[in-house]
Amino acid sequence: MNINDYIRKKSRNNLSPEEAVKKYAAMDEQSLMSELFKTAAEGRASGELTDEVIDNFYTTVAPMLSPEQSERMRELIRELKK
Repeated sequence: MNINDYIRKKSRNNLSPEEAVKKYAAMDEQSLMSELFKTAAEGRASGELTDEVIDNFYTTVAPMLSPEQSERMRELIRELKK
């Protein structure tokens, strides 16, 4: 499963990745992080969100990130993998 499939599957309204970005862009950082870790915990518990899925996501988006964003993403990934 790739991250796009995971987003669609876990989205309560079956949002596309683009729609999910629009939805989450309106959230403040604290709300966004809370939602991220809640959803990640659910995915980990069900076995759908694996380290491989997370790593594939990072590989896909990393070229589009600034160095600062890339570092922040790596920090979040380390937390998600705990």
